[in-house]
Amino acid sequence: MKKQKYILRLCVVLTLLFLQACNLPNNQTAEPTEIDPALAVQLTLTALAPSPTIELLPTNTQAPTLTPTLAVTNTPASTATPTFAYVTLSQATNCRKGASTTFELVDTFVVGQTIAVFGKHPFDDYWYVQSPNNASVYCWMWGFYATGGNLGSVPVLTPPPTYTAAPQPAFDASYVDSGKCIAWYSRISLKNTGPVTLKSISMTITDTVTAEARNFTGNGFQDVNACVLSAANPTLAPGATYTVVAPSLSADPAGHRVTLAITLCTENNQTGVCTSKTIEFTP
Repeated sequence: MKKQKYILRLCVVLTLLFLQACNLPNNQTAEPTEIDPALAVQLTLTALAPSPTIELLPTNTQAPTLTPTLAVTNTPASTATPTFAYVTLSQATNCRKGASTTFELVDTFVVGQTIAVFGKHPFDDYWYVQSPNNASVYCWMWGFYATGGNLGSVPVLTPPPTYTAAPQPAFDASYVDSGKCIAWYSRISLKNTGPVTLKSISMTITDTVTAEARNFTGNGFQDVNACVLSAANPTLAPGATYTVVAPSLSADPAGHRVTLAITLCTENNQTGVCTSKTIEFTP
């Protein structure tokens, strides 16, 4: 830019000198203008000198540092194949004391558990296994939903004998009649409908109107006749029927709804196998 200004100034000076020469009278001779050679050289060099270049230094802007994100890959833990005989299940399965659903339930195994096998049934689809829930428990598990490995060397075991459930007591009860001695009593007919003999009884009678409740427990079975208790019948055999007297009430229950809860057992003192029933009646 400065170079252009110097050239322009030089041109203006030369132009003025030229015009001055042209404006002189014709009869006059222009006197030569003496220019200091050193000044002319200086002006020329200044005009021709390259104008200085101003470099704009770039602003020191620090580029952002990019931090690469490390992708985390979850590597599944390796699961070693058991070296012992084992099975796993596709569905939850019960394990019992014997190779049948009639045996007592011991444990239940779920899908995903590794179950150690120690024996197999000689002909049925049952495995004798150790519970993965309790190492001290061994039981028979149905193998329908089981698959596994290392089962070729599992020994054949003799299962427990077929389980026979203990016979269960049963009875029917019905209202017979009511009467009064010192207090009001009710007589009930009992029939043993089960396969085992019954030996003891417990009764609780409740008048739902007066809210009075009385109970009785005894061995054998007693009736009442003309306000006198009969001798106790020690047992009630299968198929037998006997009338017993319920605990007495202090108020006349006539027209009241009365409930009677009865429990009969196969042994004395309410032991053995027991069964219960509740009846309702209105004297």
